[in-house]
Amino acid sequence: MTLYIFDKDGTLVTGQNGRPANVPDEQQLLRNVSAKLAELRNAGHQIAIASNQGGVAWGFITKEQARALVRDAAAKIGGVDRWACCCFDERAAARNPGSPFARKSYRRKPAPGMLREIMRAEGISPSNTIMVGDSDTDRQAAQSAGCNFVWAAEFFSW
Repeated sequence: MTLYIFDKDGTLVTGQNGRPANVPDEQQLLRNVSAKLAELRNAGHQIAIASNQGGVAWGFITKEQARALVRDAAAKIGGVDRWACCCFDERAAARNPGSPFARKSYRRKPAPGMLREIMRAEGISPSNTIMVGDSDTDRQAAQSAGCNFVWAAEFFSW
């Protein structure tokens, strides 16, 4: 059994007008996602989501809204074994200095924190984990966590 950890935005779902969604109704599944994830489930693999939700730090959405977006994406893909989101973004400190989320976090990709938490909670080793993402921060997080990485475009045959 393999644990597949997916990034959310740009990997599983897309928002509108080229930006991440701010509300669940704006999230739409990307092509081939449903079919590919059904194949993984049928083969007995575990599925998880690890998503940076820096919009919280920037003041665009609340922590509750960010969590709702990840839960909605999980529901749209047919459920997950586990999900995690990181609402921190140190780049937001200059624009939103009062935000408690405008700081560095070991969980925010490219750091490996969320991936390690998911692997530990699921009891799966890095050698049996594959991170699927669309950005270099996803690739770097996988590398730092010691797991394999696959580009979303390759994985979903876009």
